[in-house]
Amino acid sequence: MHDSVAASDGTSRAPSMLLLGWAITAYMCMLAYASLAPFVGWQTPQAYTIVEWPRYLTMFDVLINLLAYAPLGCLVALTAVRSRPVQGPMRWWRSLFQVAAIGFALSLLLELAQAYLPGRVSSPVDLLANTLGAVAGAAVSLAPPGQRMVSAAFGFRRRYFTSAPLADWGLLLLVIWLAAQLNPAIPFFEAGMLAVADVNADANANGSSLTAGPSAAYDPLILLPQVVGVALNVTAFALFVSLLTHPGRRRILHIMGILGAGFLAKLAMASMLLKTPQLVSSLSPATVIGVTSGLCIYLLLSGIRFRWRAFWAALFVFAGGVMVKLASVYAALDQALGLFNWPHGQLANFAGLTRWLNEIWPLAALVFLAIVFVSNQSENS
Repeated sequence: MHDSVAASDGTSRAPSMLLLGWAITAYMCMLAYASLAPFVGWQTPQAYTIVEWPRYLTMFDVLINLLAYAPLGCLVALTAVRSRPVQGPMRWWRSLFQVAAIGFALSLLLELAQAYLPGRVSSPVDLLANTLGAVAGAAVSLAPPGQRMVSAAFGFRRRYFTSAPLADWGLLLLVIWLAAQLNPAIPFFEAGMLAVADVNADANANGSSLTAGPSAAYDPLILLPQVVGVALNVTAFALFVSLLTHPGRRRILHIMGILGAGFLAKLAMASMLLKTPQLVSSLSPATVIGVTSGLCIYLLLSGIRFRWRAFWAALFVFAGGVMVKLASVYAALDQALGLFNWPHGQLANFAGLTRWLNEIWPLAALVFLAIVFVSNQSENS
């Protein structure tokens, strides 16, 4: 066996099904957030536009609805495959029908709820696109090429990560962390939004008494707390990932690879979404120094026992969360949206959802780490 989260083949099947169920629930919650946020202004609907064809229709909105529900269809189809392998055309079509029914029911519920929000407009086009997106995701995962991709994904998971229920929960949190990195306005391993520095810099140019600005990134009174916060968070994250990966000399390479993937995702989204002057904000001095320092601290702690790595990871998650809250300034969402160069819509939903994921991740990680520590597990070669 590997890390203590390992389980026998005979007992790993049920937790995997349970994990898929929770993954579906979590994704449905994200869809609900994206559809109904900011959850204010509820009122009695004047009409239900779900039965009216919209006057204006953009292909971008249709494509977003298709893509948003495709992962849901994929997850539901994977659940069907795990519980009962798909064999024959009748079972294949029955699985697609089940996915279509779930996608239609969820979309209909959210579209009807949107009628109670003045800032939202429900549409039969959205209902159709959401349902088709779920079916398309299921069809891709059930088709032979999709099955091969799923098998390759599970092979990748077995090759680089421990194969057990608790590791699966940790990997789910890892996916959520990667999703949060898609918002380039959130500094790497920090809190708050980049809009604060931009607004304060404009205030300085206009003679305001505010003192923050681009040069403030090198002010020791500002830089040092940010560096400490980033370093603590990076150390916690590295220890967290070490609980999920196989023991060995290559573990640090896997950790750096995951960190690099998250940072490259943030840079890619920054180049696509942010205005040009804001691109350099993705690589601040606090980020560079903090990430390097955090990895060095991790190397000092990497040799301790599995259970105590979970303890120190939880401690660093808490300390890092407190420090970044103290060192960061939160901008209003409308200020943060001013940094983006994205004319196609859906931006507020994307920014709000990823910011929420970034805020909730430390709390979820603390729960996971506490379970690992209390379970008194060990790491075996």
